[in-house]
Amino acid sequence: MGPILSKTVMAPVDNPENKDPWVLPQLDFRVEDLSHPGAKLFFRQIPNPYDAIKRAVEASWKWLYGWNESSDIQHGKNSQMPVVTPPLAVRRVKRITLTIRPMDGVAYTFGSDDGSKKEVHFSLNHIVNSHKGDTEIKKDIRVREEILGVLVHEIVHCYQYNGQGTAPGGLIEGIADCVRLHEKLSPPHWKRAPPKGKHVPEPDGKWVWDWNWDAGYERTAYFLDWIDTTSETWPNSPYTRQKETDPNAMSSTRLAPPPSASSIPIQISPPSLAPSPPLGKGLFFRALNARLKDAKWSSEMDLFLEITNWPRDALWEAYCAGN
Repeated sequence: MGPILSKTVMAPVDNPENKDPWVLPQLDFRVEDLSHPGAKLFFRQIPNPYDAIKRAVEASWKWLYGWNESSDIQHGKNSQMPVVTPPLAVRRVKRITLTIRPMDGVAYTFGSDDGSKKEVHFSLNHIVNSHKGDTEIKKDIRVREEILGVLVHEIVHCYQYNGQGTAPGGLIEGIADCVRLHEKLSPPHWKRAPPKGKHVPEPDGKWVWDWNWDAGYERTAYFLDWIDTTSETWPNSPYTRQKETDPNAMSSTRLAPPPSASSIPIQISPPSLAPSPPLGKGLFFRALNARLKDAKWSSEMDLFLEITNWPRDALWEAYCAGN
């Protein structure tokens, strides 16, 4: 066991104008084997681990719950932006410990039963393997972005909801990578590349894809991001809308079946009973995370339908056929 380095943030005195401030949890940092080349790379690129962990925490708050700097007790008083009250998922986390150590894999996160203490273990071996590039400068940039990106992904796991333990693991990992994607920390090998598929002859008449929407990590992340992107009208979007001047345009949105999957029946709930597609990057997976606070995942439930007004399978077919 190596030395333990820690930095603690004390909760500020309560401000009557800000009853529920966003307070950073205690942040601890532990290194096992300071002589490991991965540890040397880490400190060369991340001289202040506290700042790196803090950035990852705030990225989680921002993309999952709408936090911004005006929500901070130090900035909220002079800000014109509305203050967002921190949800239970944020308030209950009191301590996060990052441990970098020699191990296989990349990283993993776990926590106490009550959710107050979280631990992230990050592989020094992976840090060494990420130091790649044509020049030393490119190698340093790549390894720094990988460290920050993995930290964001793992810290999201400290704060996201998971349908009380019932949500597909691929969806949970996809939401974490979607936050990483929005923080512009995606590694070079990530590509928005939907799976290839083949059409099953009649009477089945369905499409079979190389992998599904819940494959996890960047594959699921790009699908979630695509849903946000296609909520804005763009040339290849599966959505067609009435004119912007039509006050009912959002509720009258129609999902056009992709040409190659036009034979697939699409069941759509009545527009008047379902919310409109979210507008703006990040809002879909934020809404999805919010649903996972109380909803338990089941085959009969379609949270994608509840949020966008379109069935998950229809969105997936359109994503695969239109990209």
